[in-house]
Amino acid sequence: MVESLFVLMIFISMAALFPLIYGTVYRVEEQLDPERRTEWELFVLQLRKELYMSHSLKITDEQITFIQEGEVVSIEKYKEGIRRRVGGRGHEMILQEVSSVQFYPCDSSLCTRAVFKNGEKERAYLHLFAGEAI
Repeated sequence: MVESLFVLMIFISMAALFPLIYGTVYRVEEQLDPERRTEWELFVLQLRKELYMSHSLKITDEQITFIQEGEVVSIEKYKEGIRRRVGGRGHEMILQEVSSVQFYPCDSSLCTRAVFKNGEKERAYLHLFAGEAI
């Protein structure tokens, strides 16, 4: 009888601790998986650099085009990602697993909004320098 009570007490203690352990493991896993955020930040940095070195910016809903070193460069939504093309050729994927993207002017900036396949949403504001048209 005493042994049964002892086993029941251990089982109840373990059952009470399970949600705490599960929550901790979930948070650690979330912190160890920053790949999507890092990929987004790299995309924004590359876009900022491209815009800084370019002119004649044209913005449409899912595409931006500009001239860089005499070549027309486009960054556009393509299937489940965003790709970069130079002169209408090439296929350099610069952001993956994107369900939708939107480029739009806001004040003197280019705003970018993306929704990833897992439901995460990201947004960036890129300042446009003098001489860049919207």
